[in-house]
This record gives sequence, structure tokens and C-alpha cells, in this order.
Amino acid sequence: MPAEHLDETATAILSAASRRFLHYGYGKTTMSEIAKDCNMSTGNLYRYFPSKLDIAEMFVRVLRGEQVENLRAVLQMSDRSPAEKLRDFFLLKFKIAYDRFHDKPKAYELSSELLSQRPQVAVEWENAEGRVLSEILQMGTVAKTFAIDDFAGTTKILQDAAYRFTSPAVFHEGEFEALAIELNGVIDLILDGFAFRAARKWGSENQISKAQAN
Repeated sequence: MPAEHLDETATAILSAASRRFLHYGYGKTTMSEIAKDCNMSTGNLYRYFPSKLDIAEMFVRVLRGEQVENLRAVLQMSDRSPAEKLRDFFLLKFKIAYDRFHDKPKAYELSSELLSQRPQVAVEWENAEGRVLSEILQMGTVAKTFAIDDFAGTTKILQDAAYRFTSPAVFHEGEFEALAIELNGVIDLILDGFAFRAARKWGSENQISKAQAN
């Protein structure tokens, strides 16, 4: 069932399972333990979730749904330019991943386990995140601070460029501040490229408009 359609019992099951997943880990949690925490039979639990993996999937969907909403809040910042929103988006994405890895390692382990068995969840998450990023690119193009012709393609390139900063491997390399400085450097290069393309495109169009007016 979709996360937004969870009824009271399903929500209680997910809450009980989440506590066990975060404390003991996915591998050490059993369906019978979750059922006991919910004061129900294991058979009744299976009526709501056919497997432990299904509960884990719903846990991740709820968690990542909240993350998408946090990323989407960047779009609502009226005092930030599209370039600033792009930076805010990637820095927030990095912080969410970094904090989850260090503060909730069991949740990170659970996500990794789920995505290895149900990779379509990762694709859905990437697409949801990409839609937010694409909106920022469109804002910048409307404002003529970006000059993006292929929003979907550019979104994918940007997601690939930032992948390093959401990978568990990089979190062992340094502290948050050092990695944030490195990420800011990557964003600087991207924005410099966007500014160059925007100046070339919109500058040329302005020159043509002036020539036509004369």
C-alpha cells in the first residue's frame, strides 16, 4: 500500500518495526518480534505485510518521502536565487546522507539491504529527487541565470556529479566540514559553467534583439 494510505494498524506495525530496525538492525529483527510488540498474532501481521522486506520497503519509502519534502522546501525559499537554491539542494542532500550514516547506522544498513534486493526503490527515489532538481534548473533558465536545453539530461549529470557525497565510502574519508568544502568546490565549477553558458546564450539573444530594434 502507498505510504500515504497506511491505516492505523499498519502505521502501528511500521512504528514497532522501525524501533527494532533502528535498535537491533534489519537482520536481527523477526516478524514474530514485531507482531509481539504490536500485540497481534504473526499470522495477522502477514495480512498487512507479506514479508519483513515489505515492512523495510515501507520504512524506507516513508523516510525518503520525508527527505524529498525537505529537499522540496528549498524551492520555496523566495529570498534565494536559483544558483543559491542549487547549492542549498546539494548541501542539504549531503547533510541528510551524512547524518543518517553517522547518527542512524542501522537505518543506513537497512536501506542498503533493501536497495540491493529491490533496486526499483532507488530508481523511484532518484526520480523524485530529480524532479525537485529539475524545477530549480527551470527556475534558473526562466531567470536567465542558467541556459538549460535538456532538463532531464542535465539533472542526471548533476546527480551523477554529486553521487560521491552520498556514498558510504566517502564518509570514512573525512569530517563533515572538509567534505562540505569539497562539495562546495564541485558546485562552484558547475555554477561557473552555467554562468558561462547563460552569458553566451542570453547575451547573444540580447544582441540580436537590439539589432532588430535598430
